[in-house]
Amino acid sequence: MAKINFYSAWYCPFAQRTWTALEYLGIPYVYKETDPYHKSKRWLKLSRNTGQVPVLQIVDRKAGQGLPDMSIPGSLRSLEYLDETHEACRSLFPTDHIERAEARFWLDQQGADIIPYFYRFLKAEAGSVEANEAKDKMLEGLLAFTQGMAASGPYFFGDEPGVVDFAFAPFALRIEMLLSHYKDYQLPLVDDAWERYVSWWQAIKYHPSFIASMPEPDSYSAKLIEFYLPYAKGGGQEDVTNTAAS
Repeated sequence: MAKINFYSAWYCPFAQRTWTALEYLGIPYVYKETDPYHKSKRWLKLSRNTGQVPVLQIVDRKAGQGLPDMSIPGSLRSLEYLDETHEACRSLFPTDHIERAEARFWLDQQGADIIPYFYRFLKAEAGSVEANEAKDKMLEGLLAFTQGMAASGPYFFGDEPGVVDFAFAPFALRIEMLLSHYKDYQLPLVDDAWERYVSWWQAIKYHPSFIASMPEPDSYSAKLIEFYLPYAKGGGQEDVTNTAAS
């Protein structure tokens, strides 16, 4: 079996997607904490010039056959790779082709209709037109995401978690934690329309695989809040306010 080096940054929600999936599927990996902002030649080569985490490095793919190591950058591509190559009984994507297409639709929906507006809301001045517009768009996307969930639950497609759950959980965590702390804002979860979202979030929030993706859990929340302070002041990465496909 090929060895997997997992290049991550503890604070990155995109890397947390892949980290959760590795834990859920029970795939052995070697964790490599990485500063993606340090654009060394080695890092750019390893990340295939993206300079971003996550990256899966597949080492010794074919022992004795001379094939070079391979790297897979990006959370969505790495999730697909893990799902297609692991040999355990669990899976991330549904087996039915139509249902797999449906899962990909909701992955795209997260990246287009929720995640960018969360970051815009976080970075905008509280009470500004920009903040209110971003908040309204984020809520619109979240409500559509919720309405797409299976009625039975608790996870997006039913009894078992999958790629849609693991892909959005890191952002649901940051929406809850950072908007409350920096913008004094909480989702309107008391409304009937949000009841399904609440049941989903409570299920995935405490899933062991998701918890395993948060190092030093006793201090994780405080460290994450501190890390995002520049974002709350209008700084941080600019590309996260655009369509998020990583």
